[in-house]
Amino acid sequence: MVGTEKKVTAERWFQEYFTRGKLDVLDELTTPDFLYHSRNGDNSREKMKEFMTWYRSVFQDDKWVIDDLIEQGNKLVVRYTGWMTYKGGWFNIPSANQRVKETGIMIFTFEDGKVKELWCENSDAAILYELGALTQNTHKVF
Repeated sequence: MVGTEKKVTAERWFQEYFTRGKLDVLDELTTPDFLYHSRNGDNSREKMKEFMTWYRSVFQDDKWVIDDLIEQGNKLVVRYTGWMTYKGGWFNIPSANQRVKETGIMIFTFEDGKVKELWCENSDAAILYELGALTQNTHKVF
């Protein structure tokens, strides 16, 4: 059974931060020294706000579903699926208002009821494929 506080935090992350682009919700949900560990290095809460500003200009009409929640100690693992409409502005890929699907897994680490660290692995390559930025039918898909 996942703790209510952690579940509510995950739901707010997807509904308020992702879907509505409410930047100030990060101030409520994360510690002041929050770190997002990305493949490009560690990012602060302010960098996450910059990302969301960019994201909202590129993708709109989001719908997010939390598929699974797994809690262990101070960590919460979230497997999610999202659908959004691409509006242009990513790698100069032209937009035809395409609906795309993202899947991913986030690992939240909590400290005193707030998110202190976050890791995320998502399906950016699949989205690029859906948008036609990667050549189709050049490899087997399993």
